Amino acid sequence: MAVTKRTRFEVLRRDNHTCRYCGASAPDATLTVDHVTPVALGGTDDPGNLVAACRDCNAGKSSTSPDAAVVADVKALDLKWSGALKRVANARARQRKKRAAYAVSFYDYWTSWTYGNGKYTYALPVSWQASIERFYDLGVPMDELIDCARIAITSDRIRLDEEFRYFCGCVWRTVTEMQEAAKELLTADEATD
Repeated sequence: MAVTKRTRFEVLRRDNHTCRYCGASAPDATLTVDHVTPVALGGTDDPGNLVAACRDCNAGKSSTSPDAAVVADVKALDLKWSGALKRVANARARQRKKRAAYAVSFYDYWTSWTYGNGKYTYALPVSWQASIERFYDLGVPMDELIDCARIAITSDRIRLDEEFRYFCGCVWRTVTEMQEAAKELLTADEATD
């Protein structure tokens, strides 16, 4: 059975597009994916049994048994790779939780404002969370977000159904100010170097 394109891509990436036998790398060498323990000798298509190999090494190896050092090295690298992928997945999960907590903090603040003797809260559009998460990704601190929300909600110049749009405009202005301040810092740092 042929190795899938996805598995082939992952093995080549894991092995840094370099032949595990001779060290040749792309684009100087045409790389294939080789079974360390050949299928004819009981090897599987598991990534722990696959390595990047140049055509010459793969053809020269044929269906011979690999030496123990190569097998151990491939298994160790495969364990490192899967461990790195797990760490990345965990970091992404933590980041999603932080982003969600940021959105909840905003939502709690926004909905704490009422009008009509406390009967109504200010409306949020269906896409509000995507906007807030974008602001999180841009590094807007929560206190800036809350300040912009307060400005939008308490403005007597804004229509009742336009507060969130006005709020987003305030936040984008804050992002622009933050970016300009960052540019000034970088310019000052370059001047002192």
